[in-house]
Amino acid sequence: MNRKSSASLCWMLILGYLGVLGFLLGCATIGLGQSAVQQGILQLDGGIIKFKNQNGGLEQLAAISSFDLIGRLDSTEPWTVAARPLQRNEATQIAQDLQVGDMIRVRGSILEDGAWLAHSIERADEQTGQTINIVGEVASTDPLVVNGTTFNVTGDTVVSGDVQPGTLVRVDVLALEDGTWEVIGVAPQNGLPAASGCTTVSATVVSVSGNEIQFLGWPTTVTVEDDAQPDTDDNNNDSNENGDNSDGVDIANLQPGQQVLVVLCASENNQVVITKITVLDDDDGNNDTTNGEKVLICHKPDKKGGHTISVSSSAVPAHLGHGDKMGACP
Repeated sequence: MNRKSSASLCWMLILGYLGVLGFLLGCATIGLGQSAVQQGILQLDGGIIKFKNQNGGLEQLAAISSFDLIGRLDSTEPWTVAARPLQRNEATQIAQDLQVGDMIRVRGSILEDGAWLAHSIERADEQTGQTINIVGEVASTDPLVVNGTTFNVTGDTVVSGDVQPGTLVRVDVLALEDGTWEVIGVAPQNGLPAASGCTTVSATVVSVSGNEIQFLGWPTTVTVEDDAQPDTDDNNNDSNENGDNSDGVDIANLQPGQQVLVVLCASENNQVVITKITVLDDDDGNNDTTNGEKVLICHKPDKKGGHTISVSSSAVPAHLGHGDKMGACP
């Protein structure tokens, strides 16, 4: 064999080796992809919804108590908004190019240990004051304690409805410049769905596809169980044929931004599924002054120009009765 033929054979062997190596790397990549699919799988662990992170560990994803915070971004290392420290995880959605000092909106869950976990961080309307909306269960009423936080209810606080220990409420808070909180409203929400061996969490709808719902900041969609039972005495719902589930809520009519309570249970194949849904603050009608799903009003317009806040439309009459005005403050 001459030197030229030997060199050609050598190159052919090298190329063949590279081809085999490329094939093996491709298979490894496919394997990694399959492994990545396993990340984000939801698990029900001791009544707490958790998901598997990229390191294989389990992190708490949500709780019954949730928050919607609008305020100035104080820092990003760590993330702090309106003097409130925030946690985030690999599922947290964060808008690009946020700078310290920007007015931002953060939505997330208050976990069992009291930590505030951000599901999404985005820009907010500059005209809106620093507000915090918390949904949680009342532990006591004198003083008002919700999810371990004590709130100072005053004569200026709008209390809409009967608030008792065990009631699920929405607390609207104005975060003042001096760091104190002014409780501007407390409103009972729909009742807490109950299910043995399951857990109830608060979540924000992003999209619905068939019987799959994507919630804000959740790493995967969640399936609505086919035989979900109504949480009322009305058994005349065509639930399976029309996509209805518990409480007669048609999941096809759920809108992005709606906040819901969902009962999550483990199915026979150990998958987490939705068995009941309750829409929170399900107000009828729209208003040109809405900011997302809420209504803008000018709180205490006679005091230094007031503060623009976002409240449920059902609470508007009570706020107007306290001297607030419809629409953003001038």
